[in-house]
Amino acid sequence: MSYDTAMPTEALYSGYVARQTELAAEVTPHEVDLLMGAPAFWADDPGHHGAAETVAAAVRGIRLGLTSADLERANFGAALYVDFAARPQDWADYRQGWCRLP
Repeated sequence: MSYDTAMPTEALYSGYVARQTELAAEVTPHEVDLLMGAPAFWADDPGHHGAAETVAAAVRGIRLGLTSADLERANFGAALYVDFAARPQDWADYRQGWCRLP
């Protein structure tokens, strides 16, 4: 999970998630499934800026992180946290950004 980062903008948050994705791929054994989490909840406090830590920004960061990460990994994915708090826009951003569905 990469949330409660205190990143104030989507661009900074995406960059943070990209780096976390790279690091996670480097240290996780190939036989272990690796899921990167996207925050699908709203909070606006010093640790979590809701306008910055979005599903769209997280998925963008995960994809960026994969450009230099181990692409031979068999089981890699993105997951919404927490799915029961996800709004329709969160699911739409996930489908469009990760699954490439309209």
